[in-house]
Amino acid sequence: MRPRSLFRQIVLPAVLLAGTQAFAVGSDWTYLDDNPDYRQARRWIEEKNYAAAIDKLMELAKTQPNSPELLNWIAFSHRKLKNYPVSKQFYDAALLRDPTFLPALEYQGEWFIETGDMASAKANLERLAKLCGRCHEWQDLNEAVTKAEAAK
Repeated sequence: MRPRSLFRQIVLPAVLLAGTQAFAVGSDWTYLDDNPDYRQARRWIEEKNYAAAIDKLMELAKTQPNSPELLNWIAFSHRKLKNYPVSKQFYDAALLRDPTFLPALEYQGEWFIETGDMASAKANLERLAKLCGRCHEWQDLNEAVTKAEAAK
């Protein structure tokens, strides 16, 4: 096979295909889904039992302190309890460990809205757009920003 033909048959299609795929951003923490304590904490979050979820997540974070997934859910739960200063510390910690962690960027953006910092919420929206386009985290935060601006 001639080099030019090889390029047209293998390399060019691979390059074009790669340009159409979505690439993962940040670390993969889906292994936590296998942990029954994590699943229980997530159930409690869905049931709005945030205090119990925080206790369970904090327990898990003792063995995995660098998990932006755990830190994000702790922050989320504190935010839902309107414990904004503690929530901020955990969002900051999650994003310190992984600045591209999309769920933390979305939820921190919602924290900014709830605490009256629309400029920072929009900055998170821009960061999400750069990282993932119009992914569901971007869509959810965009909806929250739009709703907050309409409420003014």
